[in-house]
Amino acid sequence: MTAELLTCDIDELRTLFLFEKLSDEQLTWLCEHGHVELWDPGMVYREGDPATCFFVMLDGSIALLRRVGEDDVELSRTQSRGVYAGAWSSYLGDRAPQTYMQSLRAIAPSRFYVLSAADFARLMSDWFPMAVHLLEGLFYGIRNTNEVIGQRERLLALGSLSAGLTHELNNPASAAVRATSALRTRVAGMRHKLGMIVAGKFPVTAMESLIELQEAAVERVAKAPVLTPMEASDREDALGEWLEDHGIEGGWDLAPTFVQAGLDDEWLDLVADSVRVGRAQVDPPRFPFLGLPQWVAQESASSLCSGGHCDASCRNVSIWSATAVGLSEIGTCCAPGIQRS
Repeated sequence: MTAELLTCDIDELRTLFLFEKLSDEQLTWLCEHGHVELWDPGMVYREGDPATCFFVMLDGSIALLRRVGEDDVELSRTQSRGVYAGAWSSYLGDRAPQTYMQSLRAIAPSRFYVLSAADFARLMSDWFPMAVHLLEGLFYGIRNTNEVIGQRERLLALGSLSAGLTHELNNPASAAVRATSALRTRVAGMRHKLGMIVAGKFPVTAMESLIELQEAAVERVAKAPVLTPMEASDREDALGEWLEDHGIEGGWDLAPTFVQAGLDDEWLDLVADSVRVGRAQVDPPRFPFLGLPQWVAQESASSLCSGGHCDASCRNVSIWSATAVGLSEIGTCCAPGIQRS
């Protein structure tokens, strides 16, 4: 998009707050070295382009934009005469980036007084040398302060990340230790239960049925549904009553394990029906339970403990992976000296 060139009028420049204290000679110099442009609605210049001109709005409506990701974010919008934008930092020379820091869009037809970046830098140095020194000190002082504060904030963020990492690692690590300890206890209990069964006079068919039921229970552990606290409580009550009604010792202690393993009272009914046929083969006739609920509970709890240990280990791996990404992002923002240390 191109602009229409118009005549520069020193009387109009004098009405702007930016130029109201200038002499006629200085205003004449501005008109000789600059010009007036009329822009239709649209983009006047874009962020990141070489800063070649200094713009002062004579009339119209404009908006300043910054690029954030894939979007242009509007910073401000104004119709005030005398507002300026563009190569305002050209007087800093090569010590500052000589590109447009924002994009300028004309919202309505707008007129601008336009001065080249080189002429604006010479104007500032010749007419306002003291102001240039003050502005340089302010510009570089703010930039250095922001760099120091930014590095400090990133180090504080790193400290917070480390504290959170310690907490997050302790949780699954503690869970893994608890699962391992519980698994050790369960395995010892299974060995004890196996010894009791081997010492008893139980028929081969009864043992085969017991092992099949054990395998079926383990399969259900992997497919156990996720229950709400209320649903889990209701199932524990139902299983506890079922076990108590069938004369199972410690049934209320077994119920939570059965619920967590995905076993319900319907499954226990099937178990009771499947083993009832073997009652007459056992002396004394106690085969329906031969410690069967405790045996199944031991096996189910062992599977749950193994799964808990695996989940905790996987959780630690996930935390380490996320932490590595976070540390790399913080590291890229730190000063080179900090990155090397």
